[in-house]
Amino acid sequence: MKTRFLISIALLLILALQLKAQDKTTTLTVNLGKYGMGKVVRLEGTNFRQEISTEKTRTATFTFPLEHGAYFTLHIDLSVNELYLKPDTDLILTVTPDEKGEYSLQHLEFIYEGSNANDNQYLNTCQLEFMTDADFLLGEKEYLKKLAQLETRNRKVIQRCGLDKTFEEKELLRNYYKLIEPATRYPIQHFWEGGNRVHVMYLPEEDSPIVKAFVKKQLVDDETYWNCKAYRNYVKNAIGILSLDDLGDDWEVRAQKRVKLLLTYFKSPQIIEDMVHEMALACIEGSQGAPLKSVQQIYDKYVTKPAYKEELETVFSSWRKMQAGAALASADVPYIDIEGKPVSLDVLKGKYVYIDVWATWCGPCRGELPYLKKLEKQFEGKNIHFVSISLDARKKDWIQMVEKEQLGGIQLWGGPEALIVRDYNITGIPRFILLDREGKVIDSNMSRPSDEATLKTLKGLEGI
Repeated sequence: MKTRFLISIALLLILALQLKAQDKTTTLTVNLGKYGMGKVVRLEGTNFRQEISTEKTRTATFTFPLEHGAYFTLHIDLSVNELYLKPDTDLILTVTPDEKGEYSLQHLEFIYEGSNANDNQYLNTCQLEFMTDADFLLGEKEYLKKLAQLETRNRKVIQRCGLDKTFEEKELLRNYYKLIEPATRYPIQHFWEGGNRVHVMYLPEEDSPIVKAFVKKQLVDDETYWNCKAYRNYVKNAIGILSLDDLGDDWEVRAQKRVKLLLTYFKSPQIIEDMVHEMALACIEGSQGAPLKSVQQIYDKYVTKPAYKEELETVFSSWRKMQAGAALASADVPYIDIEGKPVSLDVLKGKYVYIDVWATWCGPCRGELPYLKKLEKQFEGKNIHFVSISLDARKKDWIQMVEKEQLGGIQLWGGPEALIVRDYNITGIPRFILLDREGKVIDSNMSRPSDEATLKTLKGLEGI
């Protein structure tokens, strides 16, 4: 009887511990204080993304499950700050001006409160040193010597910060691989002008053997390392450069070589699966949606996660939408015109459509406006619509720009979540798309108005 009682108690304790583990959460509170901007606060992490509007309260509170300590990025306007959040721990950030009473729009300063305030203050104020483009011009031995010197210096700085020991270990590993990652680019960039400007692209005969040997030695078949984002990035770039022996290889051959090398250094199923998935995605992007061919067989052998397979199909589907002759995706979804009326791109069928995806805060986008106006004037009365879709978060910024610059064509607002961004994998703006008279894609990555090729292409359209 006593034994049964003890077993029951033990089972109850185990169940309680499991329930407690499942209930672990973290809370981040961001107080904008007197900072006059910041209408939206966004927090991003691995498999996590959440936005909170702060227009009314000037405060954003994020509460979500968190099993282990993890890195996140906080986005407020143009400011990006690194954070480290822990389970069952609250962190409070209050935006504060610098010593001059000003706010740095690219990297806001905060007052940190909470048990891990010190760790997060370190993340955003600690001055570590890393390699620069000019260092690529050093000889191999000199380059590696400087790497070692900076590693020693950074290690001492981190160890003097009084960090939580578990967090300190993570930081030493993360910053080590962040420091040495440029070594994966040395075999190419050592031969570039100034270390950062391409004046000739070739693989030299000597091929940087000393640096490549160093790069190989830093590959560790350890899933603990693999949980570090900086290490994952290092491995991806290391495999890329170590397998590169012919710049003329197509994407299928490159992927085959990378997988072969990957299997030489790694046996961990998780690392192999993650890397093969990344390689397949790179292959699709590089070949602009072409079939994987032999790479598909490799993928099917090593990748089993349903989420990965779903992502692969999503990427393929995205490229199919972008291929010439495909109907414009989400053409029936309405955008908002300058008068506040809904307008879908479907209603523009019958004429060619030249789409400009842009935003008021984008310098290169604004730089194209005079050229776009010139095109609109040259094709006035012709069989073509010029459509501009704004991704601005604040509609009033878009309206002010349209009115101030007297922008022509069809001006529409979609906001940062506009479906055209997702449908056409838009990661940078401005982005231009050309449609035929039936609403089908002619070119999903059309040249800019400032490019002479644009005028030539538009003039050559049948029935323009």
